[in-house]
Amino acid sequence: MNAALNSERLLSYLGLSSEMLEDKLLWSELNTLDRPRHPESGEISYYDWVLVRRKGLELGFVDSEYNAGAARFRWGHGHMTLAQLYLYSGHADVQRFHGAMPFGLRWEDGRTQARAHLSEFESSRHSHLTDAWDVPGYRLTVVYSDDGTSIVRVVCRRLPDPLDPTTAMPPPPLQDLLQALGESVANPSFASIWPLGSWSRQHTAEARDEGEVDLNPACGLTLKTESDGIDPVLRSVTFHRNRDQEGSGWRGELPAGLAFEDSPEQLFHKLNIAPLQQADTALTGYGVWDLPDFTLHVLYSNVDNRLIRVKVLAPGTWRSVRDE
Repeated sequence: MNAALNSERLLSYLGLSSEMLEDKLLWSELNTLDRPRHPESGEISYYDWVLVRRKGLELGFVDSEYNAGAARFRWGHGHMTLAQLYLYSGHADVQRFHGAMPFGLRWEDGRTQARAHLSEFESSRHSHLTDAWDVPGYRLTVVYSDDGTSIVRVVCRRLPDPLDPTTAMPPPPLQDLLQALGESVANPSFASIWPLGSWSRQHTAEARDEGEVDLNPACGLTLKTESDGIDPVLRSVTFHRNRDQEGSGWRGELPAGLAFEDSPEQLFHKLNIAPLQQADTALTGYGVWDLPDFTLHVLYSNVDNRLIRVKVLAPGTWRSVRDE
């Protein structure tokens, strides 16, 4: 393994296009013919990855226009720029990264040792199964072995710029939305909670005909309803983080005193009661709580260690998280 291949130098390339990395001779050094390209279709249509198994690393690229939060018609028409670096301890056919790691981290470090290496950034740490810190220029996430005694993966990500609302639609106060659960969205009283008369007949028609009103691009909300064809009743309200499902994000108060910047640890501490259901994967986790006035469903990231999506459901509506 080439000793000159160290993570700090690779991280200095964050934000550079694939063509600029060619000028830096990085592709030659990695000895790979793979190059990032715009995928033609698929859910992650603005990303591509180059895995270099022999070197134990993976480079993640993103369309520059999408990453910058440009106007949506420009997404997919920018350069593929380096936004992510994954370092692997070795698994399956991917070998261990043997170069220098960020902030002196070592594969043999456990959680306590890793936190000591990043102690300068302790105030930014968000934790659950992993630890995530905001360091100059990127967010660093350390993924540990199941027993927490060693590191299995290091993730470094240059964060995208936030998305702006597509239209000006001031949202209603949180408490008004919560009180509307179980009520008809066709009632004039529901329209009255929306500032500037922003709730329209078209929204009511969508609620009745589609069972969903997607306001995420405008104000970070998704409303789900049930209807007998005449009376669409509000069954759930989802509050989205900025960029969740390509939306501008909810900017107001969240239920139960939560905040999108809460870590999963803070989430469980704030609610302080056992969830009805809870599970984690490598990328995300969720919890469901039965509260006095509504059922609460929270999706969080196990990479960023922050809340992604908060949903409130009318009492008696929730059946299984798989239905949500």
